[in-house]
Amino acid sequence: MRGFVKTLFIFFVIFISFILKNYAQSVFKNKTQNEKINEIFNTYQNIDSIYIQYKDKAPSVLFVYEPLKEKHSNPYITKDITTYKVDFEGDKLWLQRDYNLLYQFIFQDELESEIEKTTDKKDYTLMITSKKSAISSFLQSGGVGAVINPKKKQDFIKLLNTNYIGCADVITDSILIIQAVILRNGEIGENEIIYGKSKFLYNYFMKTYLNFVANQPAKKEDHRNFQNKNDKWLFKPRISNTQRTSLIDIYLRLNPDKTFTVSTQGNYRLLKIKDYHINPNDPIFY
Repeated sequence: MRGFVKTLFIFFVIFISFILKNYAQSVFKNKTQNEKINEIFNTYQNIDSIYIQYKDKAPSVLFVYEPLKEKHSNPYITKDITTYKVDFEGDKLWLQRDYNLLYQFIFQDELESEIEKTTDKKDYTLMITSKKSAISSFLQSGGVGAVINPKKKQDFIKLLNTNYIGCADVITDSILIIQAVILRNGEIGENEIIYGKSKFLYNYFMKTYLNFVANQPAKKEDHRNFQNKNDKWLFKPRISNTQRTSLIDIYLRLNPDKTFTVSTQGNYRLLKIKDYHINPNDPIFY
């Protein structure tokens, strides 16, 4: 699945690169933004090109392209792609750590207002190289990945907040990103902390999750609609004809006021769980 999406974007990049190469232009209204772009490419010399997808005039997905470190088995894949879902707190954290100048560029208040020829567009792609920039149509790709059940999310956060009030632990501000395999019925399978170090916070999250699920009312299963089977679960796996075992990143923050922030993302994930053994009869969709 990932290989197909990656190939699709490579073809898209080749086409747009042709446009940028043959039509010198900048889509910005003043030189300030071009100077910031020059600083980005001078600082991160591994970056070949940048693609920012805007949804409803807000940045949604960032694709950072680099030359391949070694030749790919697919001759059409000539660049490596790092993807950030920049409307997800977890990926914003990774982006700020990996490419802080690019993070600052994307989230500056005036950026969207300084892009020309977008007044009639809510969804579009901003393409940037070290020498040129251009606007293209929004390219929709991939399916809907694993998600947190929107009907149960706030109840779960309320339980996290309520149970933590009496905790005597000294942690008052901490962040974890947990990557989890979501099984076909919506249950959390193998999982691992991929950012952060608080084992206490991880254990508290998992204990609260298990208590939350155990106290959900059982619902009658309708075998004609497999999706009904996971109504009691906090998470829903990727849907592709049927429910698929899938990946999700869970951003968990204990705020200074001892309340919790929880958000998730199941699209454009990269498997980071160490020593995970993929079952060929039940592969992960991501």
